Amino acid sequence: MSDLKHDVNEERWAGLIQERVDSGMTIKEWCRESNIKESQYYYWLETLRQEEISAADSQRQASPFVEPPDISQWKGPVQGKTVAIIRKGDISVENA
Repeated sequence: MSDLKHDVNEERWAGLIQERVDSGMTIKEWCRESNIKESQYYYWLETLRQEEISAADSQRQASPFVEPPDISQWKGPVQGKTVAIIRKGDISVENA
């Protein structure tokens, strides 16, 4: 199937699936009423889900690093002020 034809079908089925969700009907009821084979519905539902997963994976792989915050204006802790408290059970560590 050509990419253009697939994209058109993908867009059409995304709309149909959303229409089914919005209807509140079960898949079986909606397919019967819309004269669509359940197998087609499930095929496109799975296809669209897999494409969303692939797109998310591609995006995550394209940017594996998170840019650190700009700390150039950070002046550090103020003397005498508690900056962090770490507690584990009865043990407490304070950074002042």
